[in-house]
Amino acid sequence: MSNKEKTLILLLCDVAFIYIGMFLSLFPYAPGTDFVGHASALSLIVPVWILMYFTEGLYTLKTLNPAELPISLIRATAFASILSFVLMYFAPRDLHDFNSGPRLLVIALLVPYMIFETRKFFFSFLSTESRLRKTVLIGSQATLDIAREEIAKKPYLGYKIIHEVVPTDAAKFSIPPDTQLIAIERNIIQDRELYQRVFGLLGTGIEIMDLAKFTEKISGKIPVASIDQTWFVEYCGVQNSVSYDLLKILLDRVVATLLLVLLLPVALILFPVLFIFHGGPIFFKQQRVGLNNKTFTLFKLRTMVVDAEKNGAQWAKPGDARVTKIGSFLRKTRLDELPQLINIFRGEMSLVGPRPERPEIIRDKLGPQIPFYNLRHLVKPGVTGWAQVTFRYGFTIEDSKEKLQFDLYYVKNRDLWLDILVIIKTIKTVITGAGQ
Repeated sequence: MSNKEKTLILLLCDVAFIYIGMFLSLFPYAPGTDFVGHASALSLIVPVWILMYFTEGLYTLKTLNPAELPISLIRATAFASILSFVLMYFAPRDLHDFNSGPRLLVIALLVPYMIFETRKFFFSFLSTESRLRKTVLIGSQATLDIAREEIAKKPYLGYKIIHEVVPTDAAKFSIPPDTQLIAIERNIIQDRELYQRVFGLLGTGIEIMDLAKFTEKISGKIPVASIDQTWFVEYCGVQNSVSYDLLKILLDRVVATLLLVLLLPVALILFPVLFIFHGGPIFFKQQRVGLNNKTFTLFKLRTMVVDAEKNGAQWAKPGDARVTKIGSFLRKTRLDELPQLINIFRGEMSLVGPRPERPEIIRDKLGPQIPFYNLRHLVKPGVTGWAQVTFRYGFTIEDSKEKLQFDLYYVKNRDLWLDILVIIKTIKTVITGAGQ
């Protein structure tokens, strides 16, 4: 069963549970209750609940961590209930009699419980020994570690590692007879004998796939240790469709315009307050690296003291003394990113893409130490990105390497659906304050 099929089953089950919760919430009412009318009215909230569960990542199986399911369900249900109550308040008057706070409370108590129990059963069912594909992984230790960790967290994806092989052990490696899938790294193609042995298994019923592609499938990131120049030629050398490029530009401009209109009252209040209590300058300009490794001037609201980098360029860290109290608020609410709407209108940035880094940090730290780092600039940088909604805030070389693997996933798989997914997850991140 593919991940898309699993996701569809879970989605249909969740919709069914919401309707079940609706009907159960009507049982205390007197005979003659207009169940059809109630169901029609309450159907207005179904998309809201599904959107909240979607925002929490309950349908993105490659990045879902089952250990976080309870808190995700509670958080999503709380927001869904609040939004549903607001939606019903502003609904036409003839629908008000069909809806009330107590009914929503019943739904909010029943639905997450049903979803949690069903997912427990579903994940357990998919993780039984007989349904796991016996998998052999051949490649660098760094990628094997990623794959092992992801499969351990998410056995419902349907794989069981029965053997791991690093290049130094390839000569004495024999393929187990019950193998169903072999994922082999393209970087060890110089080992002709090993590749011939694996290639000879084609047509025997054993699936052979690229290790980088396998790891991407289960983790939502591209393992840097398992790719080479040919990977970029194969997956990133072709331009996206013209329709996607036009839709992305349109989405950028429309959303940026809406944000400007919606946030203009906030800006009219915020800017004077910043000037009075924070001092000048309000705005902060900095050189960043963008599309095709060209530098541009990025605009932000200043969140640090004026002489924050008197000792040279450096990353901000948790509890950084250079961040002012107002600056900390701006960062948590992402209001410091507001001036980057100017960069979007100038065509230097997009709403979604890898976050732009400073040229001196790339030149002195990231470029020399992280392979292929500059190739994240094959696309426009973004105000938010796949790495930002999937990985924590990073401030070390190792964090930057991890984020690059998510950025490369976006470079390879970018499309309108992924952009919308990132935007929705960013809204959740802003509301919950995650990723700080």
